[in-house]
Amino acid sequence: MFGLIIEFTTRALQTALEIVRFNDIPLKVELGLHEWLPDNTGIRTDTDEQAATAYKLYRQHAGKRTIASPLPYETAAEMKTRVLATLNKYATSYDCIACVTHGEVMRQFGDEKDVDYCGVRVIAVN
Repeated sequence: MFGLIIEFTTRALQTALEIVRFNDIPLKVELGLHEWLPDNTGIRTDTDEQAATAYKLYRQHAGKRTIASPLPYETAAEMKTRVLATLNKYATSYDCIACVTHGEVMRQFGDEKDVDYCGVRVIAVN
């Protein structure tokens, strides 16, 4: 059985609807597939400047957060754990899952290079 799981953004939903329009597959919206978080504490709202600084630090430190980091951004390992936990909820129900999400999430499942617009990554979920 094949399923389509998406993160909850307008763009992801539009892409997913094009896929399901021509295929008879179930569509699920999952909040756990959201893009990288510039602040993973959930207690404050970052400004665009803070978010840009957090992403710069995230990239400079290869997805890791140093102890001295002034911003509590989500690490690459935290993001991958979050996404795998979400996908694992469906691993026993489906033989194949298509997931529509953003590039930074997809980068965690491959060579970590930038992902082409509408790019595809194939991963195994246990």
